[in-house]
Amino acid sequence: MQDLFHMGQIFKELRIGRNISLKEATGDQFSYSMLSRFENGESDLSAQKLLVALENIRTDLSEFVYLVRGFKPTAYTRLKREIWHYQEKKDQESLTKLYEQEITNYQANPKQPYHLLNAILIKGHMVMFDESIEATSEELSFLYDYLFSVEIWGLYELSFFADVSPLLNLDLYFRYTREMLQRVDFFVSLEEHRTYIQSILLNGFLKSIDEKNSMRASYFQKKIEEYSFTENSMYLRTVHLFATGQFEHVKGNQAQGVSKMKDAIRIFRLLNCTESADYYEEGLKAILKI
Repeated sequence: MQDLFHMGQIFKELRIGRNISLKEATGDQFSYSMLSRFENGESDLSAQKLLVALENIRTDLSEFVYLVRGFKPTAYTRLKREIWHYQEKKDQESLTKLYEQEITNYQANPKQPYHLLNAILIKGHMVMFDESIEATSEELSFLYDYLFSVEIWGLYELSFFADVSPLLNLDLYFRYTREMLQRVDFFVSLEEHRTYIQSILLNGFLKSIDEKNSMRASYFQKKIEEYSFTENSMYLRTVHLFATGQFEHVKGNQAQGVSKMKDAIRIFRLLNCTESADYYEEGLKAILKI
């Protein structure tokens, strides 16, 4: 009952803060006395009615959930933040310890599979420090079983797949990507989901180019065009420009390819994305040495 009161109280504060009456908040879809009881913690609302009410007070469900949690992110979000913190600090030791802790947790309680998922996620970032790091056969088998058991891929699966991609060879990545595209149709119009899909396709394009696999590169390029970048996706558009230049270079159009790659690096500099500019500049130098 305390949780119910808390939810109702937060809803009431949002409604009043936007100067919206109880009647307006219901949208004439249900009685405003029912909404009043919810705000006072006296009764619950069905999911359908809550979604209607949230839409009428112009509040996204994710915003409401965030407030109900007391401004606390999910455990998964906290883990991602910790990973990025160690990665930005170039703290390989702490990242390795985090991986080992998740493995220990999983071994202690195999019925909690999210610990192994977390470990695989962390290992995907460990590759940044040591390219020789590989997923174990158990991890790859678990990854396969998990991803192929999920019929509808949401943000978690898309984010997870993008993060573990360094652990997958091109053949596996290609297979997983084709499977992904069949399982995201429910959410493909949502911007955040679409951004992850674009990023995954772009990673596949770069993997294919690095391995000089023109057929796979052409496949990913075609899919990228189908899921075209919006003007808001400036970072991904710039990476795509670099990748397109690299592909042109591989196909023998060296001058045109180098020009596009330099343009991408220049854009990163103009946007003050120094780390990205430096990263792709080193990539260009490596390409020109081949």
